[in-house]
Amino acid sequence: YKKYESADAIGTESYSRTSSIANFNNFEPRVSLSYLLNDDASFKLSYNRMTQYLHLISNTSSPTPLDVWAPSGKYIKPQLLDQFAVGYFKSIKNGDYSLETQAFYKDIKNRIDYINGANLVANNEIESVILNGQSRAYGLEILFKKNEGNFKGWLAYTLAKSEQRTLGRNANEPGINQGEWYNTAYDKTHDISINVSYEVSKKWSFNANFLFQTGQPTNYPVGQYEIQGLNIPIYDDNRRNADRLPTYHRLDFSSTYKFKFSKDSKWKAKVGVSIINLYDRKNVLYRQFFQGDAVDNTNTSDYEVVESDFISFGFTPNFVFRVEF
Repeated sequence: YKKYESADAIGTESYSRTSSIANFNNFEPRVSLSYLLNDDASFKLSYNRMTQYLHLISNTSSPTPLDVWAPSGKYIKPQLLDQFAVGYFKSIKNGDYSLETQAFYKDIKNRIDYINGANLVANNEIESVILNGQSRAYGLEILFKKNEGNFKGWLAYTLAKSEQRTLGRNANEPGINQGEWYNTAYDKTHDISINVSYEVSKKWSFNANFLFQTGQPTNYPVGQYEIQGLNIPIYDDNRRNADRLPTYHRLDFSSTYKFKFSKDSKWKAKVGVSIINLYDRKNVLYRQFFQGDAVDNTNTSDYEVVESDFISFGFTPNFVFRVEF
């Protein structure tokens, strides 16, 4: 099969500070319709067209101290979004509870992606490693809330798909992933959030929050080869974002106490304790790969995954003291 590789620079162009490199004009209509079925229920339709002229140049989900942004121009077209949504809202028991559901579809044109192994750091020829592709996202969102009483909370669930297709610039170029649809780095099939709060009194309150998300798409090596004693991993160019990190989930808990410094004082204070990741879940943010004997001293030439090379915060207690006046 063909492999999409970096282009070679054929020249340079210079512009003065007052030169106009590129001009873009886009129409951004937005329409929203709502139909009341009765006093407690409504049906909604919406359409949005949005344009983005500034682009984040990054092909990694790892945290970095510096983000590089590039404006639209000769080689980077503005990103165009068409979003359609249909929803249903229901108020239950005079607003004590509410139910919101929404199905959505997003079509994105000129979505930037990068060839395999693209070097984006201090690259003066960024157009040689990027392509403008097409992206789409669709799914269903459900939100159930308890709005009244000392005990409040909500449950949110999203079932979604986010994928991209990046073709070559002409029929002779294979594009990325051979021009087939592949998962974006933000694709999460399931996303569940549960929030519960309990107000014991005007002073004491407790809160708990649980998150559950499908693991982030990634790529694992399918083999390796050796050059002068160095083992180099091999990645399948036809499997862009075909693997996934482990499922992400954690439970956070907090307790807050409010008080005044004196009965007539306008100064208010809040003291609280919170714990992030209560059960110390080792959520993997990204994984590295080493030769088998680098991990367990075996003689195998297979690559093995280090369980959690870089993980999010584990059990993390916090203390908060705030004064309002």
